[in-house]
Amino acid sequence: MHRGLGIPEVVELICGMAEFPTLAAFARTCQAFQPPALSVLWRDQSDMLHLLQCMPSDLWEVVEERLRFRRAVCPSDWARVLFYAVYVKSFIQTDRAGEVYAAINLTLPKFPLFPNLRHLTWRPRDDVTFPSIRIIAGDKLRSLTVCVDGSEPFRASLLPFLTTFHPKLTHVEFDLILTDSPMTEVAIHSAICSWNYLEKLKFGALNLASMLHLARLPNLKCLELSYFPSDSATIKVFRDKVATTGPVFTALREISGSHASAKDVALFLDVIDPDALERVELAIPPPPVIEDWQTLIAVLARKSSKTLTKLSIREHAAYEHDIPDALERMLTTESVQSLLSFPNLVEVVIVAGHGIELDDVFLKQLASACPRLRKIDLSPGCQSARYMPQITLRGLIPLAQHCPDLNSLTIVLNGLDVDPHMVDKPGGGIVNTSLVHLDVVESPLLSPGAVASFLSAIFPNLERIVTRDEALRNPMIPDWDDSIFGWTMASALVKIISCARSQERRLSNIKAG
Repeated sequence: MHRGLGIPEVVELICGMAEFPTLAAFARTCQAFQPPALSVLWRDQSDMLHLLQCMPSDLWEVVEERLRFRRAVCPSDWARVLFYAVYVKSFIQTDRAGEVYAAINLTLPKFPLFPNLRHLTWRPRDDVTFPSIRIIAGDKLRSLTVCVDGSEPFRASLLPFLTTFHPKLTHVEFDLILTDSPMTEVAIHSAICSWNYLEKLKFGALNLASMLHLARLPNLKCLELSYFPSDSATIKVFRDKVATTGPVFTALREISGSHASAKDVALFLDVIDPDALERVELAIPPPPVIEDWQTLIAVLARKSSKTLTKLSIREHAAYEHDIPDALERMLTTESVQSLLSFPNLVEVVIVAGHGIELDDVFLKQLASACPRLRKIDLSPGCQSARYMPQITLRGLIPLAQHCPDLNSLTIVLNGLDVDPHMVDKPGGGIVNTSLVHLDVVESPLLSPGAVASFLSAIFPNLERIVTRDEALRNPMIPDWDDSIFGWTMASALVKIISCARSQERRLSNIKAG
C-alpha cells in the first residue's frame, strides 16, 4: 500500500470525493481505511433514521412517516448506534423520530449520544422532544441553532444547561424573530452573557447587559438581530459605560437586521462605532423615510468606507401592490450619494418601495467610485406609472467601462429612445465580458432590435434579459404587455447578434492571419 494511504487525513480527503455506497464498501476493504471512510459517511446527519436502522429490525417501525418502537428497548440495542455515533459531526433534529427521543432519555447507556458533535440544529415542535437536547451533544459542540418558541417556563429552564455544558459555543442562532415570553427572553440574555467565545450570534433583540458583554468579545464577527436597541436611555448608558474602556466590537465584520428601521440601525451603528464592517444586510419596514435612508448610508460611509464589500438594504413588502403610487416617496440621488464612498464595494442592493430617482450622471459616478462591483440591484418595489426612468442605454456604458467584473445588473432604464448611430460600437467599442444577467424590472421599450444590438455590443456574454414577473408588475404602466414582449424579443436577439459578431471577428482574424 502506498505510504500516502497511511495518512488518515489524506484518506479522508479521498473519501470526501466518493459516493456513499462506495464509502461503505471502502470502510469494509481495509481496517486502516475504516475510520476516515466512516467519518465522511456519518459526518452529516439530517435525522435519526440512519442511526436507528442500525438497531435490530424488530425494534421499530414507520407509521405515517413517524418512527415508533414495537417493543421495549434493551441496552444491547444501542451497541451499533454508539459505534457509529462518534463519527457524527453535524446533526439536524426532525420530528420523524416521534417517541424515539423519549426512549433515548430513558435507555441510552452512554451520554452524550454524539460525543464529537460540532454543529447542532434543534427545532422540536413539542415540549416532549426539546429536553433531549441535554443528552445529544458533548463539550465539543461549537455551533447551535435552537428554537425556544414553546412552553415558557419549560424551555427557559433548559437554557442554563446550554451555558453550563457548552460554554465554548462560537455560533449561536435562536430561531425566532422576537419572543413574546419575558421569561425566555431573560434566560436568553443571561445565556448570551455567559458565552465568551462567540463569533456569530442571531437573536431578536439585545438588552443593555448582553450588549455590553458582546461589545467586549474579541472574536464576535457576525451579529444578526431582528430589532436593534433604540431606547435612548439604553443607548446613553451603553455609551457612558464603554467611553473609558477603549474600542468595542473590534472584530465585528457582518451586521444583519430583519425588522429594524433605518433610523434605529443608524443609531446603533453610530454608538458601537464599527471601523471594519465588510457586510451589511438589512430588511427595513415601510414606509420609507428618505432622510433615514440617507442617514444610514452616511453613517456606514463614515464608519467603514474602506472595508465594506456588500451592502443590502431592502424595504419590507416592497413588491406588494397595495403600496400607494406616490412619486414623492422615491429616494433621490442625494439619498444614496454616500454610496460613492465605498471604493471596495462588490455588491450593492438598494430595494426601496418606490424606487430611486437615478440618472446617467449618478450611474457614471457609481461606476467610477466602485470599480470592483459585481452585482448592482437598484430596483423599485412598485414602479410608479407616472415616472419615466432617467437612466438611458447610454448610461450603461460607464458600467461596462469601469466595472469589468460586473455580472448581474438590476435597474430601471428608458428603452424608448435608442440612437441608431450608437448600436454598433457604443462608447467607441467598450466591451464588458462579465455581465450575464440583466433585470430591467418595469422598463419601457420601443425597439427590441436596436436595444439588443446595443446591449450585445457592450455585453457580448449577456445570457438573459428579464422583466418583472407578470404577478408582480404594476398594471397601471401603459403598454406594459408590449414592453414584456419587446424585452423577451430583445433577450433572444442579444444571443443571436452576439453569436454573429463573434463569428465575424473570428473570420476577420483568420483573414488577417
